[in-house]
Formats: sequence, C-alpha cells, structure tokens
Amino acid sequence: MKSAESYQFANLSHREDLLNDLRSLESRMKTELGHEVALIAYAQGEQEDKQGK
Repeated sequence: MKSAESYQFANLSHREDLLNDLRSLESRMKTELGHEVALIAYAQGEQEDKQGK
C-alpha cells in the first residue's frame, strides 16, 4: 500500500475540460446525495505533464 507521501495533487491547470467534468460530477452528486461533495484529483508520485500542455 502506498503512503500518503506517494501522492500529490494532479496538475489539471491546462485541462479545463477535465476540471469542468469534475465540477459537473460534484454538482450531480450534490443533487443526488443531498449534500456537498468535493472530488480531489491526485497523481501517484512525482509525475511531469507528459503532453507538454
């Protein structure tokens, strides 16, 4: 099992499409569950943005 130190926030700063998907799913979950839900994207280890975006 990986420790918490093995993960970092995923860099989605150049992926507005993915951020919009997360926001949309958070909104849907709020509607269906009846309370706020925060989705957090993590990346395993130290990963570079391989697509250069």
